[in-house]
Amino acid sequence: MSQQLKTYLSIISICLCAFNVSAQKSEYGLFLASTNYFGDLNPNYSFKQNRIGEGLFYRLNLNNRMAVRVGVSHAWVAASDEKLSQHQPYLQARNLSFQSNIIELSGLYEINFFDWEQGGSKQTIIKKKKWTPYMFVGIGFYHFSSYTTYKGQKVNLEPIGTEGQKNPNAIGEKTQSGYSPFAISIPFGGGIKYSLNKNWTVQVELMTRKTFNDNLDDVHAVYPDASELNYIKDGVNFSEALSDRSPELGIAPIGYPGKQRGSSKDNDRFNFYSIGITYTFNTIKCPTIQ
Repeated sequence: MSQQLKTYLSIISICLCAFNVSAQKSEYGLFLASTNYFGDLNPNYSFKQNRIGEGLFYRLNLNNRMAVRVGVSHAWVAASDEKLSQHQPYLQARNLSFQSNIIELSGLYEINFFDWEQGGSKQTIIKKKKWTPYMFVGIGFYHFSSYTTYKGQKVNLEPIGTEGQKNPNAIGEKTQSGYSPFAISIPFGGGIKYSLNKNWTVQVELMTRKTFNDNLDDVHAVYPDASELNYIKDGVNFSEALSDRSPELGIAPIGYPGKQRGSSKDNDRFNFYSIGITYTFNTIKCPTIQ
């Protein structure tokens, strides 16, 4: 090998090694989570109706302090007025409930609090941490499909228009097209991760979201006029039956037109409390010059 070629290869090798030292590594991970929802059917931020979720993600460590992450997750959330405190008699009389399956795609930017390295470092000058707290923020796109149970039957809520949407007589701010099952979120939160060795890392994490949607629970504003409730199937007016469910408790209907059914001031939120594990691949290896 000529001396000139050796020189070129040495320069390339040094550049690649320097890039490798910057800890650009790929992690593939999964997590399991406890999920919950905050909104009109859980106004007190109770954790009594938590459900489960899971997800897959890919993390690219740009250096020891920063990373980017993309992932897909599923959350099952649910809430019911029946399970609210007895000190909230009106909400219990409202008698509404829902469940929803949420699929979300997200991209996140992470910052490590400590100078973290997979497996840690025993350098005498600058020691890298095997563990670090971290925080993140990003953007997400999610789809939700909310439903309830009526007389033992699963009923999808969006097509029904329980507040007067999705019908020919929709008036005011309501639309005949109803609401979209797609929405944007801003996920943010933090966690702690610990490197078990050069390949495996475990993490615990809290992720919440700012959303721009108040229809996850199908409760948004006020009870509609009866003329706007006309989703009829098999002889049953489902929109009327599911708009005001107080008669199912054996009491007089509480849902007269214009009365508050939910609050439009705050959007719904859903959260993950997760534990996860990742496997790391070193993306670049230093070549050897003969």
